[in-house]
Amino acid sequence: QIVEAFLNQITNSDLKKVVSITSKMGSIDDNTSGGSYIYRSSKTALNSMMQSLSHDIKHHGIATLTLHPGWVRTDMGGMGGWIDTYESVQGMIKQIEKLTVDNSGKYVDYAGKSINW
Repeated sequence: QIVEAFLNQITNSDLKKVVSITSKMGSIDDNTSGGSYIYRSSKTALNSMMQSLSHDIKHHGIATLTLHPGWVRTDMGGMGGWIDTYESVQGMIKQIEKLTVDNSGKYVDYAGKSINW
């Protein structure tokens, strides 16, 4: 609904990008451990919505990206995370900068690695 509300502004902007921050835990293909039902299902729903949105707004010249920040050392991710916040954010910025209509609709991590839906 946010994208719908701002569709004219996004269409008339210079960047024409819509990015969602999700989690690899939203990947049905990657679910090898179960658990975390509510968290996983909310991320899977977001991923599904972004995939549909990518088809619906591409003709406006708007690119979409579904982006996993990595397992980050934070209060939520825990101290066992593989990367710190700086590496995660820098990686996500790079992926957003690379985003075009030609590579729109992807599900990737902060390093650009594709994630199966």
